[in-house]
Amino acid sequence: MATASAMAGPSSETTSEEQLITQEPKEANSTTSQKQSKQRKRGRHGPRRCHSNCRGDSFATYFRRVLKQVHQGLSLSREAVSVMDSLVHDILDRIATEAGHLARSTKRQTITAWETRMAVRLLLPGQMGKLAESEGTKAVLRTSLYAIQQQRK
Repeated sequence: MATASAMAGPSSETTSEEQLITQEPKEANSTTSQKQSKQRKRGRHGPRRCHSNCRGDSFATYFRRVLKQVHQGLSLSREAVSVMDSLVHDILDRIATEAGHLARSTKRQTITAWETRMAVRLLLPGQMGKLAESEGTKAVLRTSLYAIQQQRK
């Protein structure tokens, strides 16, 4: 019995020593891998800096395209583009929120064209809501017809 307990003692010590030895390189490897992943994220030019619009989804190019179609000689300042961009984001957020409320009230999980149309009519006053609805319907028809033409080719 004494030999069994004596054998159990040294064997348990070696396993704890082995655990310490195996744990130390893992910790060292994990810190070096963390450093390497940070270096990969930074890239060649250092950490990414947030520009004026951190969202990455700006409508600035579309504002310029539409303005060029309507008034060729005019341009927009950065402040004007920023104001218009925040306005469009705000309106889209409100429409999506209202459409989500309408979908929940009709016990649906999907926002359909009907919910979007009704949200626009509810949010935009009077004639502006009706005009926005008709323009949106025209845009959807134009896009779907273009998609059908591309499938036939």
